[in-house]
Amino acid sequence: MKLYRWIALAALAACATSQRTTDDHVTVVWNRVEDVQTVCQNLSHSKEVFAIRGCSKWVDGFRAGERVCNIYVPTPRNEMDTQRFATLGHELMHCFDGNWHDRWGRMNPEETAAAGGTKKNAGAAASN
Repeated sequence: MKLYRWIALAALAACATSQRTTDDHVTVVWNRVEDVQTVCQNLSHSKEVFAIRGCSKWVDGFRAGERVCNIYVPTPRNEMDTQRFATLGHELMHCFDGNWHDRWGRMNPEETAAAGGTKKNAGAAASN
């Protein structure tokens, strides 16, 4: 009897899954660079006062409607290099969610709530 419940539950979950369209397709290119500061400043055509750990930039793809997001971050030194992996994840989030922080690097209130934060810590500085 339990087997039938699991099958029914799986069938319902499959019906509830939304179908992705071609508009949802994003190509992400990870450019491994060591001098992130120079590369990102050249891409943005502006000098930054603060240290830059990574950046991402949209470019037009080869095909019509193709979306390509280029990420520029250093290669992690090893599997325990959490800072560089966190930076890669931070820039990947920009590829899918756009520019989600304010000019001081903090998450906008809507994104803080979506990330599981509260209004109390919405002003906390971003870690990247």
